[in-house]
Amino acid sequence: MNSIDTPLTRLLGIRRPILLAGMAGGPTTPELVAAVSRAGGLGVFGLAGMQPDAVHSAVRAAVEMSGGAPVGVNVLISPEIARPGANPARMDAVLAGMRARMGLPHPPLPPPPAASPRELAEAGIDAGASVVATGLGDPSAVADIARAAGAPLIAMASTVQDAVRMVQSGADAVVAQGSEAGGHRSNIDVPEDSAVPLVGTLALVRQVVRAVDVPVVAAGGIMDGAGVAAALALGATGAQLGTAFLVADEAGVPPGWRGRLRDATDDGTVITRSLSGRPARGLPNAITRALDVPGALGWPGQNAATADVRRAAAAADDPDHMALWAGQAAALAGPDRPARRIMDSLIDEARATMQRLGEMAAR
Repeated sequence: MNSIDTPLTRLLGIRRPILLAGMAGGPTTPELVAAVSRAGGLGVFGLAGMQPDAVHSAVRAAVEMSGGAPVGVNVLISPEIARPGANPARMDAVLAGMRARMGLPHPPLPPPPAASPRELAEAGIDAGASVVATGLGDPSAVADIARAAGAPLIAMASTVQDAVRMVQSGADAVVAQGSEAGGHRSNIDVPEDSAVPLVGTLALVRQVVRAVDVPVVAAGGIMDGAGVAAALALGATGAQLGTAFLVADEAGVPPGWRGRLRDATDDGTVITRSLSGRPARGLPNAITRALDVPGALGWPGQNAATADVRRAAAAADDPDHMALWAGQAAALAGPDRPARRIMDSLIDEARATMQRLGEMAAR
């Protein structure tokens, strides 16, 4: 079996330097997480929005299916973010029309109290996860839990300054998230009413590698083996992919979302706060356009307000009202196929790319 040995693979006990992004809300099913781990990478389960009992059941299933390979869990750590001019009544009015068309109750049924990142991390570790990953904030909130379990702690950063802070807070590895990445921007500090920094993967990874003394994982716009090889050439010791695995057979992604990925263009994604209250990159659709108006709430208020509509849309395969998170290279996703084939292709192409470059350098 083709493998690539790096400081990251040795830290995590994996054979291939590929991490599945912890995509919460459905895509990271136990089957997908286990498939990536069985194929030599690190399958990571996105736990945000789950309850501890559900975490234990899902992660335990992934661990059992992984055949003894390591499994990771991801938790989101973010303080509340206010929005100047937030108007709950206006948001409620927009969402009421969507709920009526979808046959949902209005007002929606109150959700159970959200589990804390610590509760989620503890449940994941208790279920057998051996790696803890964090996003959207300072990992010190769960560092002691990871340490007590002997689990490596991986933290995502979108600037060099944040990466340094992650290491100071106890991260054993850092994911350098370039601006091309799909999903939420993992900046520690998010201004109430201005844009977050957007540093591209090429620029960010090289600078983070020079700034920290732990393994660096590249993320953002990496969809194939050539991208993995490029990440390694920049000094990263691995790559984290999310959008590339949205088309895996095992991913919990409805057909409508998969179709939008294949129709995507390089300039077809946007960064919006309309769905969750935090900046996130995805494909625009009817719900992002309807909610991208004055009065939107902050985090986690906007996320909670839209949750029932997004959930119902996913169940009904209605891509106009889902959160279609995707990176700028979504058009490279390709056809639906097993996660194992995606993993094999990534490594085969990465090794072939590195061999070709080596031959060029030797001429």
